[in-house]
Amino acid sequence: MEDRLEKALELALERFKPEYLEIRYENINKNTLELKDGTFTTFAGKNQIGIAVRVLADGAWGFASTDRLDRIGMAIENAYKLARATAKAKKEKIQLAEVKAYEDIVRSKMKIKPKEVSIEEKVERLAELESLLKADSTIKSTWLRYEDASGEKVLLTNEGTKIKWELNYVWQYVWATGKEGERLAAARDEVGAVDYGWELFKEKESNEDVAKRVIRKVHAQLQGIAPKRGEFPILAGPIIVGLIAHEALGHLAEADLTINSPFKDLLGKEVAPEYVTMSERIVEGGFGNDKYDDEGVPVTDIHIIENGVLRQIMLNREYAHKWGMEPNGHARAENYTYPPIIRMRNTIFEPGDWNFEEMIEDIKFGYYVVDFRGGQAQLNSAFQVGIQEGYVIENGEIIKPIRDTSISGIAIEALKKISAVGRDFGLEMGRCGKGQAAFVSSGGPHMRFDGGIIIG
Repeated sequence: MEDRLEKALELALERFKPEYLEIRYENINKNTLELKDGTFTTFAGKNQIGIAVRVLADGAWGFASTDRLDRIGMAIENAYKLARATAKAKKEKIQLAEVKAYEDIVRSKMKIKPKEVSIEEKVERLAELESLLKADSTIKSTWLRYEDASGEKVLLTNEGTKIKWELNYVWQYVWATGKEGERLAAARDEVGAVDYGWELFKEKESNEDVAKRVIRKVHAQLQGIAPKRGEFPILAGPIIVGLIAHEALGHLAEADLTINSPFKDLLGKEVAPEYVTMSERIVEGGFGNDKYDDEGVPVTDIHIIENGVLRQIMLNREYAHKWGMEPNGHARAENYTYPPIIRMRNTIFEPGDWNFEEMIEDIKFGYYVVDFRGGQAQLNSAFQVGIQEGYVIENGEIIKPIRDTSISGIAIEALKKISAVGRDFGLEMGRCGKGQAAFVSSGGPHMRFDGGIIIG
């Protein structure tokens, strides 16, 4: 296939002479299973094959895709014509930061790839998980979804980049609803990996572990009390810390959004205490891990906030040129039907020096928020998040769960109220939407906020 792509690239360069031309090819097999209350509602296997073409001509982008491999030339021509047409109305010409061209093959790190596991074993795992969940008398309904992919991806550019990926992932989502008396509750759980294969479920996320976690969340809500509304000391667990990092702050650090956010005028300035560092980096088990992005740029670890100072933002080649910075590997496309855009990968707060007991011992009254269910954030860093697991803290002790609540605030203000950063670390796996989906991770240590977050 690579020979065919290279030939198409050569012909296009001779005919159109664009400033930049990239061809992305995908051939991926996906399997999806859905189990709802004892019935498999989805049982699908799908082959996804296609080609994406992006052309920079006269300072404007043109993009086209096709699932017909015999129409590569037509896709290139369409992308070129779109670029030329767009250029006529474009005031500012797009330029790309210079990068080194790489030739590489990226091998999967998985021990047990999804294609090596029988569909029967996948079905058995979901059925067992449902059984474990419903063994608890409060669980009344469950919906489980499993998805995996195996295949390859290729990138060629006119600059000499030629990268081939062995592409694999596994992903599992659980939604459970519970009832006790007249009280209802629901909980979600999500795990996934690109570096771990089926071994994720054997070694790290067993059915017993997942079921125990989901049931704990449901019970916490069924037995919980309504919290007081107000601004109290908040101890945030790694999942909530990660959510704030990703939703309320991470999007502000995506360069295409930074220009319309408060971060634009805060680069190089202190935005948090000096013991706070927030990164976008490769993480052990991270769902956003990769060696190169979809422009062929090596994925680079960056510190968005370093020792309290806003230092770096996420860039593709276009915005790296605009900002006069080095590209850092954040151009990602959901699949061949989309052009790459700036996306997060693994957005985390770095661990500090505090242990759990030290962070709560002097809290006379406050809350410990552990996990979320839904939420939203805006480009001014305002956020509101539903809490699916949380507890009251009184006199330095966790005493009872809370229910039916949310937290809200302005993240860039809440940053200033961080008073302690734990030495532990945890991750949440999930999907991020920005016109197209991307697998991401977020997380960090436990962190204490002495203000800036309103609960209730």
